[in-house]
Amino acid sequence: MKFRLLLFCIALACGCATDRYDLTLRGVKYHDDASPMLSELVEAVTPEAMPDTGLKALILPFAVRQDVGVRREVGRELGDVFRQTWLEKRVFEVMEFESSLPWPGLTEALALARAKGANFLVTGNVTQFFEGSGTGRTSIALTIEIHWVPSATVIWSAAQAAVMEAGLDKDYVVVRTTRRLPEQPTYAVIRALSESLAEGFVRHFAR
Repeated sequence: MKFRLLLFCIALACGCATDRYDLTLRGVKYHDDASPMLSELVEAVTPEAMPDTGLKALILPFAVRQDVGVRREVGRELGDVFRQTWLEKRVFEVMEFESSLPWPGLTEALALARAKGANFLVTGNVTQFFEGSGTGRTSIALTIEIHWVPSATVIWSAAQAAVMEAGLDKDYVVVRTTRRLPEQPTYAVIRALSESLAEGFVRHFAR
């Protein structure tokens, strides 16, 4: 009876035709693809009159507040993924990234944004960063501030965190489930955060 049940499960897995299943001599292994888990988005909004077109933003590399050995590189990479995601979401018509410039301070950053003809200055603070690679826990906490350059006013600030867990294998008679992480969990986490933050901003400032 157990042998027949095993054959049935294997046949069922074969019929599913998906890379989530692996057939082994011990039965069927099912891969549960991990996805980032997001905390609640916390926002503060200050309304400001803005034009309908010609919106350009300047974004600087994120400031990493945690003591990690490659803070500048991490801040630059996270800021670039954020910029790419917001461009795909068409939050702004133009979004320029000053990847080589360390954080100069708010006064200098606003002056740079004005010199480049930007309406918005986007700044980011990484308050938590833990990279678990392909087997552990990856977590990122991020605070974003968007300044309306003409008045130097913070029109939107938001904070959110995301985590991706590897998880433990689970056995169910002849099926074993494993939590499968993407090849680049850090990218997946910051991408999920960037998409969520973009949706939050657009809710208040949709044109």
